Amino acid sequence: MNILVFSDSHRNTKRMLEVVRNSENTDLILHLGDNTEDAKKIAEITDTPLVVIKGNTDYTDEPEELLLEKEGFKLLLTHGHRFKIKSGLQSLYYRSKELGADLALYGHSHVASNEEIGGIVFLNPGSIGDKRGQKYYSYGKITLKNKALDVAICYLP
Repeated sequence: MNILVFSDSHRNTKRMLEVVRNSENTDLILHLGDNTEDAKKIAEITDTPLVVIKGNTDYTDEPEELLLEKEGFKLLLTHGHRFKIKSGLQSLYYRSKELGADLALYGHSHVASNEEIGGIVFLNPGSIGDKRGQKYYSYGKITLKNKALDVAICYLP
């Protein structure tokens, strides 16, 4: 299973839509909030299933947190602001542990990060639309295959 992960598009959808158009064999697309309205533009150009979480700038009905099970892995989706991720991942770690998550996906900081803590993989895809001082825009790619988890951050100029 191949998954694209976006966050923090902030109404700047050009790069995000290009990635979706140019990605082959995508089975699922995740948008981790800020701006959920941008995710609707993804749905206009592809039939790939789309899951959306709302962030701190979204005033929509999407959930703030969601646990998905895919290919035997549990994925926790959140924007991250409720867990104060800008001050560290401790709160998100404990929530992930509580839910039995294998992978915690979050955004909010606009800083891409891919690390493992206590057997849980934490992926922040960074921002596809507002890099806030970062050198590159970024997004995440996840591959779940043969009981293996492969997580990567992709960078765009």
